[in-house]
Amino acid sequence: MSNSMIVVDASIALKWFIKEDDSEKAFDLLQRWKTQETLVLAPILLIYEITNTLYQNIRKGKIQEDKAAKSLKALMLSGLEFDDAQYSALGVRAIELAQQYGLKTTYDAYYLALAEREGCELWTADIRLWKAVQEKIDWVRNLEDHNIATAEES
Repeated sequence: MSNSMIVVDASIALKWFIKEDDSEKAFDLLQRWKTQETLVLAPILLIYEITNTLYQNIRKGKIQEDKAAKSLKALMLSGLEFDDAQYSALGVRAIELAQQYGLKTTYDAYYLALAEREGCELWTADIRLWKAVQEKIDWVRNLEDHNIATAEES
Protein backbone atom coordinates (compact mmCIF):
# COMPACT_ATOMS: atom_id res chain seq x y z
CA MET A 1 0.00 0.00 0.00
CA SER A 2 1.17 3.49 -0.82
CA ASN A 3 2.11 5.80 2.04
CA SER A 4 2.12 8.89 -0.16
CA MET A 5 -1.63 8.64 -0.76
CA ILE A 6 -4.61 7.73 1.43
CA VAL A 7 -8.38 7.74 1.06
CA VAL A 8 -10.45 9.34 3.79
CA ASP A 9 -14.18 8.89 4.29
CA ALA A 10 -16.83 11.35 5.46
CA SER A 11 -16.75 10.03 9.03
CA ILE A 12 -13.18 11.34 9.37
CA ALA A 13 -13.52 14.53 7.30
CA LEU A 14 -16.65 15.65 9.15
CA LYS A 15 -14.71 15.65 12.42
CA TRP A 16 -12.50 18.41 10.98
CA PHE A 17 -15.53 20.74 11.06
CA ILE A 18 -17.93 19.48 13.73
CA LYS A 19 -16.60 19.04 17.25
CA GLU A 20 -16.93 15.42 18.37
CA ASP A 21 -15.12 13.39 21.02
CA ASP A 22 -12.38 12.27 18.65
CA SER A 23 -12.21 15.36 16.43
CA GLU A 24 -8.75 16.19 17.73
CA LYS A 25 -7.42 12.81 16.52
CA ALA A 26 -8.92 13.39 13.07
CA PHE A 27 -7.44 16.89 12.90
CA ASP A 28 -4.04 15.55 14.04
CA LEU A 29 -4.15 13.03 11.20
CA LEU A 30 -4.93 15.77 8.67
CA GLN A 31 -2.00 17.83 9.93
CA ARG A 32 0.31 14.80 9.79
CA TRP A 33 -0.75 14.02 6.23
CA LYS A 34 -0.15 17.65 5.20
CA THR A 35 3.29 17.64 6.86
CA GLN A 36 4.21 14.37 5.14
CA GLU A 37 2.80 15.69 1.84
CA THR A 38 0.43 12.74 1.64
CA LEU A 39 -2.24 13.04 -1.05
CA VAL A 40 -5.62 12.80 0.70
CA LEU A 41 -8.19 11.47 -1.75
CA ALA A 42 -11.96 10.92 -1.52
CA PRO A 43 -14.78 10.07 -3.89
CA ILE A 44 -16.95 13.05 -4.79
CA LEU A 45 -19.62 11.32 -2.69
CA LEU A 46 -17.89 12.73 0.41
CA ILE A 47 -19.12 16.25 -0.40
CA TYR A 48 -22.72 15.05 -0.56
CA GLU A 49 -22.43 13.09 2.68
CA ILE A 50 -20.92 16.01 4.57
CA THR A 51 -23.44 18.46 3.13
CA ASN A 52 -26.30 16.23 4.28
CA THR A 53 -24.83 15.75 7.76
CA LEU A 54 -24.34 19.50 8.15
CA TYR A 55 -27.93 20.07 7.06
CA GLN A 56 -29.19 17.49 9.56
CA ASN A 57 -27.24 19.31 12.28
CA ILE A 58 -28.89 22.59 11.24
CA ARG A 59 -32.32 20.96 11.43
CA LYS A 60 -31.57 19.65 14.92
CA GLY A 61 -30.41 23.08 16.06
CA LYS A 62 -26.84 21.91 16.69
CA ILE A 63 -25.23 24.38 14.29
CA GLN A 64 -26.23 27.53 12.43
CA GLU A 65 -26.48 27.75 8.66
CA ASP A 66 -23.48 30.08 8.43
CA LYS A 67 -21.34 27.50 10.30
CA ALA A 68 -22.39 24.85 7.76
CA ALA A 69 -21.51 27.15 4.86
CA LYS A 70 -18.10 27.94 6.38
CA SER A 71 -17.48 24.22 6.95
CA LEU A 72 -18.22 23.41 3.31
CA LYS A 73 -15.92 26.18 2.12
CA ALA A 74 -13.19 24.92 4.47
CA LEU A 75 -13.66 21.39 3.12
CA MET A 76 -13.02 22.62 -0.40
CA LEU A 77 -9.85 24.39 0.82
CA SER A 78 -8.64 21.52 3.03
CA GLY A 79 -6.34 20.08 0.38
CA LEU A 80 -8.56 17.06 -0.21
CA GLU A 81 -8.43 15.74 -3.77
CA PHE A 82 -11.66 14.39 -5.20
CA ASP A 83 -11.93 11.47 -7.58
CA ASP A 84 -13.69 12.61 -10.74
CA ALA A 85 -16.99 10.75 -10.66
CA GLN A 86 -17.57 11.45 -14.36
CA TYR A 87 -14.69 9.18 -15.35
CA SER A 88 -14.87 6.78 -12.44
CA ALA A 89 -15.99 3.18 -12.69
CA LEU A 90 -16.12 2.86 -8.93
CA GLY A 91 -19.85 2.14 -8.85
CA VAL A 92 -19.56 -1.39 -10.19
CA ARG A 93 -16.73 -2.23 -7.80
CA ALA A 94 -18.63 -0.59 -4.91
CA ILE A 95 -21.55 -2.96 -5.54
CA GLU A 96 -19.18 -5.95 -5.56
CA LEU A 97 -17.48 -4.86 -2.34
CA ALA A 98 -20.76 -4.07 -0.57
CA GLN A 99 -21.99 -7.54 -1.47
CA GLN A 100 -18.70 -9.22 -0.53
CA TYR A 101 -18.52 -7.64 2.94
CA GLY A 102 -22.24 -7.58 3.70
CA LEU A 103 -22.50 -3.78 3.78
CA LYS A 104 -26.02 -2.33 3.93
CA THR A 105 -25.30 0.38 1.34
CA THR A 106 -22.73 1.11 -1.34
CA TYR A 107 -21.73 4.47 0.12
CA ASP A 108 -18.96 3.00 2.30
CA ALA A 109 -18.00 0.64 -0.50
CA TYR A 110 -17.16 3.63 -2.74
CA TYR A 111 -14.38 4.57 -0.32
CA LEU A 112 -13.17 0.96 -0.27
CA ALA A 113 -13.20 0.80 -4.07
CA LEU A 114 -11.26 4.05 -4.43
CA ALA A 115 -8.57 3.00 -1.90
CA GLU A 116 -8.34 -0.41 -3.55
CA ARG A 117 -7.97 1.13 -7.01
CA GLU A 118 -5.29 3.56 -5.82
CA GLY A 119 -3.48 0.92 -3.74
CA CYS A 120 -3.53 3.00 -0.57
CA GLU A 121 -5.00 2.97 2.94
CA LEU A 122 -8.57 3.98 3.74
CA TRP A 123 -9.04 5.85 7.02
CA THR A 124 -12.45 5.78 8.71
CA ALA A 125 -14.12 6.50 12.02
CA ASP A 126 -17.11 4.39 10.94
CA ILE A 127 -16.97 1.45 13.36
CA ARG A 128 -19.53 -0.58 11.40
CA LEU A 129 -17.46 -0.37 8.22
CA TRP A 130 -14.24 -1.12 10.05
CA LYS A 131 -15.70 -4.16 11.83
CA ALA A 132 -17.08 -5.50 8.54
CA VAL A 133 -13.64 -5.55 6.92
CA GLN A 134 -11.04 -5.48 9.72
CA GLU A 135 -10.13 -9.16 9.54
CA LYS A 136 -10.28 -9.31 5.75
CA ILE A 137 -8.62 -6.12 4.51
CA ASP A 138 -5.37 -4.97 6.08
CA TRP A 139 -5.31 -1.51 4.47
CA VAL A 140 -8.42 -0.14 6.19
CA ARG A 141 -7.49 1.95 9.22
CA ASN A 142 -9.73 3.11 12.03
CA LEU A 143 -9.31 6.51 13.65
CA GLU A 144 -8.14 4.66 16.78
CA ASP A 145 -5.16 3.40 14.72
CA HIS A 146 -3.90 7.00 14.84
CA ASN A 147 -2.72 6.38 18.42
CA ILE A 148 -0.78 3.31 17.26
CA ALA A 149 0.78 5.12 14.28
CA THR A 150 1.82 8.06 16.45
CA ALA A 151 3.40 5.75 19.07
CA GLU A 152 5.33 3.84 16.40
CA GLU A 153 6.78 7.09 15.01
CA SER A 154 8.09 8.14 18.43
